[in-house]
Amino acid sequence: MNHQTFDVVYEHLVIKGMDPTYRFWYHHGEEVPVKCMFDGQPFCSTSFMSDEKVDEPCVNDDVNEKVVDANTSLYPHCTKYTRMSAIVSLYKIKATNDWTDKSFTSLLELLHDMLPPNNVIPKSTYEVKKFLKVFDLGYEKIHACENDRCLFTKENKDLETCPICGHSRWKVDKRTKRMKRGVPTKVLRYFPLIPRLKRMFQMHDVAILLTWHMNHKNSDGKMRHPVDSVSWDSIDAKWPDFDPRNLRFGLATDGFNPFSNLSSRYSCWPVMLVTYNLPPWLCMSKENIMLTLLIPGPKQPGNDIDIFLQPLIDDLKLLWDGVEVYDVVSKSNFNLRVVLIWTINDFPAYGNLVGCTTKGKTACPICGEHTHSQWLYHSEKLVYMGHRRFLPPSHPYRRKKSWFDGKVEDRQVPRIANGNAIDTQLKDFQNFFGKVDKKKRKRQKELKGMWKK
Repeated sequence: MNHQTFDVVYEHLVIKGMDPTYRFWYHHGEEVPVKCMFDGQPFCSTSFMSDEKVDEPCVNDDVNEKVVDANTSLYPHCTKYTRMSAIVSLYKIKATNDWTDKSFTSLLELLHDMLPPNNVIPKSTYEVKKFLKVFDLGYEKIHACENDRCLFTKENKDLETCPICGHSRWKVDKRTKRMKRGVPTKVLRYFPLIPRLKRMFQMHDVAILLTWHMNHKNSDGKMRHPVDSVSWDSIDAKWPDFDPRNLRFGLATDGFNPFSNLSSRYSCWPVMLVTYNLPPWLCMSKENIMLTLLIPGPKQPGNDIDIFLQPLIDDLKLLWDGVEVYDVVSKSNFNLRVVLIWTINDFPAYGNLVGCTTKGKTACPICGEHTHSQWLYHSEKLVYMGHRRFLPPSHPYRRKKSWFDGKVEDRQVPRIANGNAIDTQLKDFQNFFGKVDKKKRKRQKELKGMWKK
């Protein structure tokens, strides 16, 4: 028993109320009444209670205890901060101001000493990272080849050199020429996708919002959300059994300078996913845009970005077949699938992802080999003409020779190549991933015209 004064009991039961995460009373010797699935593991909830008893204990008790620990008040009678909110707020300040781990540890020790006794604030940076790791808020460090030829993961996990180019996995001291074993040349940071998707369906309000698109498709022909787009309709038509709870993503990436000095040539590339199941006022909010990859600099990956996308692509392929997820709304497991609708890029990044040329004679991804380009000798620039071909066949401008280039425009609009046509073009295409000889890259481009990979 735990004896408390009347004021403490009144504060716990009346002012604060019961902890909403404490869904089944198992801390006081009660037996688990029923076993049900939560995130692939047995889970106990008061909504499933019955008179039936089972012999084995609920293995999700440990998860519940961690959640309760995260929601503990920072110190007795503190109503503004919990352990989780305090740690996240302090860690954000550390990241914003570029504090070292040592200085952050000094601050935590001082705060722990300043706050009232029995406070739950960690005393070191190590404890903070260990606490956050429990909730899958960390990331995976994946070593990469200096020439962007491979990642040291899966079958390459234990290799010391790149299996393609033979370059060392570790940095080499420029002065002594000795290898710094344990110091990788490049590190890709991957934020695992699947655990975050599972957590989304374990939060009741979020799980409801993930089916918002079902009842909000417009019938007036105007587009207010991606659910009104042709791409969304084509997915529904091609896979009519696609569960409404399945997620539809857009992928965005571009380079940015992470340092305050804007003149720096350092370029770091984040790769983000946008969840379009959510309402329009939520799907583009920063809280709901998921950072999945952080591609290291200082130089942009360019056409070699494919190697760095490998962990994300592996997860997306797995999610296309589906993973078992617990839905807190229906209180049941279902097979969660994911489809990537489109990518969002500026024109140079578009060329890097798609693998087509975005400059030169065949710069238009739509026209491709039929791009109408013209070299201006005096300006020494390429210009792209022939826009009259996109007008209706009977348009008078097509016959106005003197107004334009002195020719009648009788060409038709170029057909947009579909996936099958592009696949046929690149059937025997040999990719050279990573930084390779420029002559080899040029010869590769000459073989397939507008395609680089």
